[in-house]
Amino acid sequence: MESIIDDRSLAEVGQQRMGWFREQMPLITAIKKTFEKEKPFQDLNIAICLHVEPKTAYWIEALLAGGARHIFLVGCLGTTKPDTAAFLAAKEQVTVLAKEKDTMEDHQRYLEMVMSEKPQLFLDNGASLILAYHQRQRDWLPLGANEETRTGRLLIDDSGYSLKFPVIVIDDSPLKKLLENAVGVGQSVVDGLMRSTSLLLGGKRILVIGYGYCGSGTAGKLRAMGAHTSVYDIDPVYLLKAKADGHRVSEELPALIAEADIIITLTGRFNILTAEHIPHFKDGVILANAGHFGFEIDVPGLTARAASIETVGKGKQMLTFQDKRVFLLEEANPLNLSAGDGNPIEIMDLGLSLQALCGARIATDRSQLITGVQPVPRDIDCLVSRQMINS
Repeated sequence: MESIIDDRSLAEVGQQRMGWFREQMPLITAIKKTFEKEKPFQDLNIAICLHVEPKTAYWIEALLAGGARHIFLVGCLGTTKPDTAAFLAAKEQVTVLAKEKDTMEDHQRYLEMVMSEKPQLFLDNGASLILAYHQRQRDWLPLGANEETRTGRLLIDDSGYSLKFPVIVIDDSPLKKLLENAVGVGQSVVDGLMRSTSLLLGGKRILVIGYGYCGSGTAGKLRAMGAHTSVYDIDPVYLLKAKADGHRVSEELPALIAEADIIITLTGRFNILTAEHIPHFKDGVILANAGHFGFEIDVPGLTARAASIETVGKGKQMLTFQDKRVFLLEEANPLNLSAGDGNPIEIMDLGLSLQALCGARIATDRSQLITGVQPVPRDIDCLVSRQMINS
């Protein structure tokens, strides 16, 4: 299978970027050395769905060191870095299916292409591979899968599928929740927002929709930057926590929308902001999403109602309605990756280490795993924690 990417000539640029990330990811470096000796993925074909960016690329180098026969990498929508895609596609043992402007139709086509290769291990993000496998009757059974995200876990739960193999949910790890989600996502979303808009956040009224670990981390970082933060969540327990953390809260979303200069969604669900909310938007409000899929904002529904749509800068569209303008960032793709470089390197060193070690556990020792979803094994959480403490 040939790679499908934007520009193969960018491979050298992608290679030049890698040096910094290799130097800043000591946990993956240590895992790579272990994998070189133990070869946990010997002769396995591995399917991966993940953001195509340099941190992912170094992690893939570790998987190859672990003996993987071939890796099929499907990118996530709106977050592919073309130079990284070209760098990985230049490797003989890697097929990359990821372009910067891929649509959901492209994504689904890539997934079916990968299924035709019958990979033995899925390392997933957003449950794309897991759900694609179960959508049709397949004539092979993979060893198992990881799922990185809360969105993916929700999609698995909502699908109604009876899973046919073990699925380790990385997002169910307390280490992932407390470090990557609450600490890393908060910083990277603020970074993406500032890169995209170049606005002063101090004094802005910013509404965060969704107060899980990612939402709470983001709201906390925005408040620390001087923003007047408000929070909406459908769970009153989470709203109470947001209130105790110092944010303005309400169970009435329209009231919070009407006050907001900037609105950011982080729910893991779809159609959180829709055309129904247009009457409540301030003139000049900025909409952004930091959840895994851009469908948290119903972009087709909003654009269908707009009198005009104008690009007003890279990654920024102005939707004009009868009495107001609404600015949409990055077509609602995940702001921290589409406008920035994603989570901090150290945080992804941790998260990708969990992915690597859980994948190795599935490949080499499934004796303690069950069919269906389950959390990261406790010994892996503890090992990665200790390694990060001492790195």
